[in-house]
Amino acid sequence: MKKYICILFCISFLTCFSQKGIVRYGFVDAKFVGNAKGPDNNSYMVFNKEQSYYVTAKDSLELAHKISEQKTYSDEDGGQNTIYNGQKVSEEGDQVIFNIKENTIWSNLLYRNQIYIKEIAPKINWKIEKETKKIGKFTCKKATTHFRGRNYIAWFTTDVPLPFGPWKLNNLPGLILEAYDTNKSVYWYFKSIEYPTKNKEIVKNMKIPLKSKILSYDEFKCLQKEEQDILVEKSMVLKQQFPEIEVIKPPLREMFIECE
Repeated sequence: MKKYICILFCISFLTCFSQKGIVRYGFVDAKFVGNAKGPDNNSYMVFNKEQSYYVTAKDSLELAHKISEQKTYSDEDGGQNTIYNGQKVSEEGDQVIFNIKENTIWSNLLYRNQIYIKEIAPKINWKIEKETKKIGKFTCKKATTHFRGRNYIAWFTTDVPLPFGPWKLNNLPGLILEAYDTNKSVYWYFKSIEYPTKNKEIVKNMKIPLKSKILSYDEFKCLQKEEQDILVEKSMVLKQQFPEIEVIKPPLREMFIECE
């Protein structure tokens, strides 16, 4: 009887173990410039059949010298933007947790302060195209959609038949290995995958400090407009010293990934 119980336990353990995977991405944040020209951060997503946990812009995932570096990126019109990568990186990173059963997405991002958001998982209406390409050892299918203000292209593999992807991109019949908007203002590219994995990283939930405000997505959109106004006010103060400065409201697409 003891041997029988032991065998059942081992089968159960292996079944649970085989459900977990981890995929590593690079994430280029090029909202100011486009063309995939911007800070390039490490990212990963750990997942099982019920939930995924994605994180990027986390200081422990980056080399110290990379966090402190400052780079200037030029756009197609000759404009230049100097970005200090430390402004985009935090101890907890930008996280997204997608729970299938609860149909929820929890997320946070650093924009001046940490912002925490809980929302019903949005249904993304993908169009699956005929085009395919090889990413690593996987043959991936192409899918397109319009989501939260941007037109996206994603490449997914049905070899991992789970509906997860980087950031909030999900709801395809396979794991997304590469994704970007048509301007490549945001660009996730594949680095490696372990599925199943022996990695000890767990599919975890978000730790939110006590007394932190948790926004709905609609409240987050209101906060975005407030942040636009704050930048305009700062520009008006600067204009008093430099009258030649033209004050314009910065477009949301240069401030946030979501830019409706």
